[in-house]
Amino acid sequence: MKKFFTYTTKKVFTYTMTMMMAITATMLFNSCDNRYWEDMEDREEACTLEGTWTGHVDTYLYDRFGVKGDSYRTTIYFERENSYGGWGYEVDYNMYSRYNDYYYCEFRWEVVGGQIRLSYADSWNDVYIYDYSLSDYYFAGYMDDSTSRDINFRLSYDSRFDWGYWTTRSVTRGSSDHNSVQASGEFANLSAPTPSCIPTE
Repeated sequence: MKKFFTYTTKKVFTYTMTMMMAITATMLFNSCDNRYWEDMEDREEACTLEGTWTGHVDTYLYDRFGVKGDSYRTTIYFERENSYGGWGYEVDYNMYSRYNDYYYCEFRWEVVGGQIRLSYADSWNDVYIYDYSLSDYYFAGYMDDSTSRDINFRLSYDSRFDWGYWTTRSVTRGSSDHNSVQASGEFANLSAPTPSCIPTE
């Protein structure tokens, strides 16, 4: 009887330990698998994001410059330096006087864990883009600029936007003479943040 009890106890113990190791291994592989897929999604989103996007950003221009109305537009250009992000520039403007009333600013960006972080050259708060939908032609969702409100944005892919005006005015990425930030017209008269060079990582 003692042999049977000992044999049964060892068998149960061995079975229990085997099952616990199998469950632990499954959890570890599943965790690695989840990180792998999240990483792949971040890479794919960064690839899709590359290019120029134009549209309307609710309350963002009001938070940043104190301007509001349907005549204001935002155009953003993203260029990848690596699989997850890179640099870019943004111009906010009155669409009826685009080359007279505008604010141009460069930024660095990255996609991490399904969020997009923009770090602006003018020391404005980092902006986090979350809960968004992104396709080859449409980009919409929410921004967090460290204010107390959610900012809704709706942008469309814009292959026809002419950046030539700004690139021919000695705007150079990351330059030390503050060309990374420019303001004109009604935006120049606003209390915008003090320019600084693009942050390096």
